[in-house]
Amino acid sequence: MAADQEKSTPGAFDLGEGLTPVDVWQGLHASEPLWIASAGVDGGNENQTRIDETDLSLLKKLETFPAKRWAQMCDGIGWTALGATALSWCQSSNNQAFKVAWSNAVKDEELSDSQKRALKLAKAHD
Repeated sequence: MAADQEKSTPGAFDLGEGLTPVDVWQGLHASEPLWIASAGVDGGNENQTRIDETDLSLLKKLETFPAKRWAQMCDGIGWTALGATALSWCQSSNNQAFKVAWSNAVKDEELSDSQKRALKLAKAHD
């Protein structure tokens, strides 16, 4: 169905429930400061778990979206750790594509807490 849409339906790619890939990107990046702010506060772990679950549900929407198109979008707006993580969930993605995207997004050898979180959300490929 996603392949049919890519060929025949004009407009933004519909991931279901009215979501577009841009919505996923924005959702992931909007929740990151909330996740960071929850660290070390009372009930923070519970909040972080809920945020992770929400973000994972967004990432799963990308399983029908072509990795090449996600990469084109991120090339245009700039790579982030969450953008690289999202690429790992896209259709036809692989570990090599993720590694290249991650190296474009993350320049420091020492990872921030949010970058470590992004790595945990990445989808592993065989």
